[in-house]
Order: sequence, then C-alpha cells, then structure tokens
Amino acid sequence: MWKVVDDLLAQCILDGVFPGCAMAAGQGPRILYTGAYGHLDRAKTREVTHPTRYDVGSLTEILTTMPLLLIAVEQGMVSLDDPLTHFIDDVPHDKRKITLLHLLTHTSGISPYFLLQQEAKNPREAIDALIAHPLNNGTGSKVHTSSMGYLLLGLLLERIFQMPLDEAMKRYISSPMHLRRTGFLPSGADIAPTDNSIESEEWQAGLPNDENARFMHGVAGHAGLFTNLEDISRFTSMFACNGRCDDQVFFSSRAIHLATTERTRGMSDARGYGFQITKRSNPFLGHLWPSGGYGLSDHASGSLIAVSPDDGFFVTFLTNGRSTLEDRRDMQRIHKRLLNAAYAAFQHDI
Repeated sequence: MWKVVDDLLAQCILDGVFPGCAMAAGQGPRILYTGAYGHLDRAKTREVTHPTRYDVGSLTEILTTMPLLLIAVEQGMVSLDDPLTHFIDDVPHDKRKITLLHLLTHTSGISPYFLLQQEAKNPREAIDALIAHPLNNGTGSKVHTSSMGYLLLGLLLERIFQMPLDEAMKRYISSPMHLRRTGFLPSGADIAPTDNSIESEEWQAGLPNDENARFMHGVAGHAGLFTNLEDISRFTSMFACNGRCDDQVFFSSRAIHLATTERTRGMSDARGYGFQITKRSNPFLGHLWPSGGYGLSDHASGSLIAVSPDDGFFVTFLTNGRSTLEDRRDMQRIHKRLLNAAYAAFQHDI
C-alpha cells in the first residue's frame, strides 16, 4: 500500500505541483515509511535528499513558539491566563484582555496579517506596531488564524526567557531533542529555496519566504524555521508518544493533552494550542483519519504535520510548492489524498 503514496507523490512532481518533497510516516517511536523525491527547485539543479532542509513557514508556531510556551508553563515561569499587560507597558484598552492563551489558540482578535515594515522602522519597534494595530475582531469571540498573534507571542517569549527566540529554541528544544538540522537562518548546502518561483540567489540563502519574518531578520514566532525530514519526524513522534522521546519525558502528558485537544469549543474552528483539530464536520486531514486527529499545514510551502492520537500514527511532509491562491487550493486537495493514502497503508500493515 505504501506504493500508492510513492505513486501519488511522483505524479504530483510530474504535474508540477511541487519540484520535490520529503515525507515520513510512523507510529509512536517507530518510523514506518520515508521517502525523498524530485528536486530542490524547478530548474532541477539538485535532487532532494533526506537531509534537505526546508523553510516550514507557519509550522514554526508548533515547532518553536508553542513548545517554548509549554516549557515556560511547566517551569512555572508564566500562566496561560497572563494578559499582555503583564509583559508590556501601556497596552491599549482594546487589547488589555488578551492573554497568552488567546494568542496560542488564535482567539486574540489580532489582525491575521499586515506588513510590519509599513508600521515599524525596525524589529525593535515590532511590539509597539503590533499592539497599536486595530483588532480584527473581539478578543475571545472566534477563531481567526493570526500569524501576527504568534509573531507577538515569539517576542513575549524573548522577554520570558530573557534571550533571543532562536537561542531559546536551540537551548530548550533543538539541543535536548537532538534536532541537529533545525533552526533559523541556516547556511550550507542542501537547503531548498523558500520560493521556487523566484530565480534569485537571495531566496536560496536560508532566508524565510514570509516577509514579516524577513523584516525580523529571519527569526520570528510565526515563521522562519528550517528543518529536515529526520528532525521534524523526531519532533512529531514525541507528540505521538505523548511527550516522550528516547524513553525520556520531554513534556508532561498533560501538557501534550492541552496542546492537542480542542480549546475553542463553540467557535468557528477547532483549535488546540496552535494545532487544528479534525472533526467529522471538518475532516481537514482526510476522511479516513479519526476525529480528534490534529495537525497543521503551511499554506505557502505545503509542508505539514499530522498526528492521530488514537493509534499514535503520524505523517510529516516537507516541500516548497508555489503559493498562489489556486496553488493552495490544489495543495489542500493533495494533502487529503496523501494523508488518506498514508493512513490506509498504515491500517493495511497492522
């Protein structure tokens, strides 16, 4: 059955959906399937390999920002009910009720996206620009995916840990988990271009695709992280193992439960802490996946993480597809087909 997955990915490359990709699937601590296909760019200059690093865009939120906040909670550094006023002076009245939990669950009401460079002169002014910008909707009233909310959360984490975000990520996540090829602003060979539709050397030097992440010099809470198949699979396996990695507890099972189950009941979208939760009414992971499965995809690149907590099955997928609206719709359909085929292969192997 895994040949179905191979054939589907080969056809996507042949159809020009993306130039190449890397994918893994596993159950708990075991890897059941891996594959690297195609080329780093459409010019076919180099083939994708298992160590190839990809810009994962919004997956930065669940690979860096959310887990750092969980660590801060477990270490008693913060409460998720802490409001912005606990960290920032002179918060405007309309934003004083925003808490860390609101930022985590995309319920803060902060605008989904705007260009920081139009409202701030440099990264030092980013927080002021973020809290000055008008809210998109009332705090706590509905789910509205906000990359700006996670950008703000990343800046708050720098104050909580008293160090730059990339340093905190390395000290508390990538180093202890042995994620050797995961980080911001990577250098060296075997880095997939962040936008393969643009023929510019600037885009192949490890700079993120996201404009606000580039404004923040490549390090931000919502985007900017690069990783490879082995590292992202190791991280996702830890979640599938309920917080354990190499027979050691990286997160408490309670922290994993809070992050990966619905915290927005009654609202427009089912969200955990960053993760989207699949339901029968919204089977975004594919119709074969059980309700309660969770994951996240980066709409610009097409990379994704998906986990089924019922049986510990998980999929990781890295690519650098094009990012027009039509491309994103095509990618959403590819994701469902791919995840259905992977889950069926897993079930047939049991």
